[in-house]
Amino acid sequence: MYRFFIPGLMLLLTACAGNRTAQSAAEVVFRGDTVVVSSNSPIYGQMEFATVEPCGYSARFRTVGEVTPVAGRIAEISAPFSGRVEGCSVHLGQKVKKGTPVFALGSSGFYEAVRSYFAAKANNELAAGRYARQSALSRNGVGAVRDLEQARSEAYIAAQELEQAVAVLRIFNADTASLRMGQPLVSVSPIAGEVLSCDMTIGSYVSEGDGPLAVVADLSKVWVRAFVKERYFGAVQEGDSVEIHVPSAPELTYEGRVHYVGEMVDPESRALEVIVECDNAARSLKLGMFCNVLFFSAPVKSFILPATALMQESGSDFVYQSLGDGTLLRKPVASETLGDGNVRILSGLEGGETVMTRGGIFLNM
Repeated sequence: MYRFFIPGLMLLLTACAGNRTAQSAAEVVFRGDTVVVSSNSPIYGQMEFATVEPCGYSARFRTVGEVTPVAGRIAEISAPFSGRVEGCSVHLGQKVKKGTPVFALGSSGFYEAVRSYFAAKANNELAAGRYARQSALSRNGVGAVRDLEQARSEAYIAAQELEQAVAVLRIFNADTASLRMGQPLVSVSPIAGEVLSCDMTIGSYVSEGDGPLAVVADLSKVWVRAFVKERYFGAVQEGDSVEIHVPSAPELTYEGRVHYVGEMVDPESRALEVIVECDNAARSLKLGMFCNVLFFSAPVKSFILPATALMQESGSDFVYQSLGDGTLLRKPVASETLGDGNVRILSGLEGGETVMTRGGIFLNM
């Protein structure tokens, strides 16, 4: 008995479903890009609409960065020649001014260069004096022409020898104004800042190219070097506001501004280097520290809609514009996903249009 009853029931249900399908088809009519939804249709009650108006939109996205010193605000002071460390004038953490002595370095080669410089300087002064006297005698018709020519030649040679001696001292990075016979070379800090490294031992022998003996940096401001993916290139401009967050203190926010946007894309990561300058008066951002970087682009007028307003067909995006009385028009648009449940309409809409924000999915079934 049950074998015959169940198929009959299935036929009855199928017939009822068919009637409902036909009824729904009559309640929703498709005419090309236009859709008419009857007010009697259950779909009509599921539809929600909003009037599109432009608003200020600022793109936000995150990436990672590394804290580095500001270019020109860090100095690595190395030995300009091989020699022995004869003195150290600074210590770690010390605040120094530009021109502050850092260490003293001596070598036989340096001492010989200093001796040659003073000898050349004295000889140049004597030769210049003799030439001046011979010139005066010649103008008064007293001196011989041969003596004048010889004095001119000697003055020229002496000046060239002094210039050569100064060039040798320049190799040693020596300041001729502070030179003294028998004294070591005193290296000074080229910038004002704080001593970050002081790696030297009095009496030790160092070679040129061994690396810096001291590092001085001004850390009142630092750079954060971040790498931005290709999709966000157009959203980063110099002067944009940036927030910096570090894992060691996630509750703190450091403010910065985009200082420089690179011109070369890394071929492997397809990322662009962006330099952010941050105030670091509290010294809480340490060199080499990794951090999270939140970018805010300058606000631009945009149309923002909930993601439920966006429909897709054959890989193209569109929205339904309300024409009134349940009549809807499909409008192709270009969009950008914002990641917060909204989309940004890049083209295809104008201000003042009313579009469906919810319920469009029932029309695409």
